[in-house]
Amino acid sequence: MRPTLGAEFEAAFARYRERTAVEVGERSWSFADLDRWSAAVADQLRGLGVGAGDAVALHLTNGVEFVVADVAVARLGAVKVPVNPLLPAATVAHIVRASTARVVIGATSLGGSADLWVSDDGAPPPGDPLAAPGDVPPPERQAVGPADRAGIYFTGGTTGLPKGVVHTQATAVAVQYAQIVEAEIGQEDRLLLTTPLAHAAGLFAQSALIRGATTVVEPGFDAARTLELLRTRGITWTFLVPTMIYRLLDLAGHGAPAPALRTVVYGAAPIAPTRLARALATFGPVFVQLYGQTECPNWGTRLAKSDHDPARPELLGSCGRASIMADVAVVSPDGTPLPSGETGEICLRSPYTLESYLDDPAATAAKFLPDGWIRTGDVGFLDAAGYLYLRDRTSDMVISGGMNVYCREVEDALVRHPSVARVAVIGVPHEDWGEAVHAVVVPRPGFSAAELTEWARGELAAYARPKSVEVVDDLPETPFGKIDKKVLRAPHWAGRDRAIG
Repeated sequence: MRPTLGAEFEAAFARYRERTAVEVGERSWSFADLDRWSAAVADQLRGLGVGAGDAVALHLTNGVEFVVADVAVARLGAVKVPVNPLLPAATVAHIVRASTARVVIGATSLGGSADLWVSDDGAPPPGDPLAAPGDVPPPERQAVGPADRAGIYFTGGTTGLPKGVVHTQATAVAVQYAQIVEAEIGQEDRLLLTTPLAHAAGLFAQSALIRGATTVVEPGFDAARTLELLRTRGITWTFLVPTMIYRLLDLAGHGAPAPALRTVVYGAAPIAPTRLARALATFGPVFVQLYGQTECPNWGTRLAKSDHDPARPELLGSCGRASIMADVAVVSPDGTPLPSGETGEICLRSPYTLESYLDDPAATAAKFLPDGWIRTGDVGFLDAAGYLYLRDRTSDMVISGGMNVYCREVEDALVRHPSVARVAVIGVPHEDWGEAVHAVVVPRPGFSAAELTEWARGELAAYARPKSVEVVDDLPETPFGKIDKKVLRAPHWAGRDRAIG
């Protein structure tokens, strides 16, 4: 492994120059094109005072611009801060301020001009357009090593504000090697990415570059468009969440909907067994499930293609066994390892776990156990063969359609509405999304569920808005005076073997 992510990209540019690196619509860019373009952007960033260790925020929609900016930041030895364009403006401003991003690169639409500007107060004005490919020498090599920061990835926090997860160059490189192996990414693969590059898809785009594969980028997921690409563009590999797989199955019909497809990596939730049988019949034995979190990206465990077997239904509720570069344990509240079959908190250990939470030593200390183990906040058990089964979460989070929704953030937004006295947000079962966001509201006079739902459109990202609202006279509390969400969730999850989607 090379010591930095930038070194990995530069090695790929030298090795695969004439190969196609990225396709968007009918346009394509070779590895040589990305080499020149990312060098030009790195030079532009350097002209704005960005050097090794400086944070650069990527507030970009899916497109070649994201890939170019990602590579430019890595080649400078700067620190990438990906920002989901779906986030509300106030959350974006918080991320920019908290990360102390020196520069923000932003674009409003796929294929549109990208803007690059100096950050000061979290709401900077747009500046010069992102540089186009040109004859710019490679970025000057700066003193960057494995222990230096490579990225800050913001995830929701218990305070209601996103918290930064710090990864080093060493962890950024290590996860790529694990991913290339576990996701089965080969040089001849053609990857289709439709989910946000600011999340897991961005890591897969990095893997494709390092491996010499081609990435086909779409602005977002549309089932009909995705099916068309699978049928006509020689796609061999894609990343989906179960909801997307269900949408494809609804449209696929008979015949061979994806003649070249050999790998579908998915996460966030298991595929429902009845739908898995149809998915296997439609697409073949192509499915790989991942389990991880921002603090241990993607590859904590892996449910292999051979494990997706309707003849072994006991495995279909599992998220697999430890990945090639990871260890998995289940522990009691005091951190003592538990034997197989006993339920406790799931812990992970790998070369790509986080360095720390940004500016939060208390949260960092609480995350780590001795010997490099981290607490996931998920509850489950390991069977005798080492397969991991999730049962619940200790963290107050809902995963809906593959997107993490932090309940405190939604509650903080909803309680600002003048007709809401108190509110609790939980996840409830949903056939397609795994979980749906559900708000339990103690109302004030004049409350209207429809009005609250409409009001949330201006406060929350689409995936975080409540899909249903329940009105109650009061909220149950624990003996310690906290809202008892187990009581709220119980009737929704009764009769199921797990309390999460």
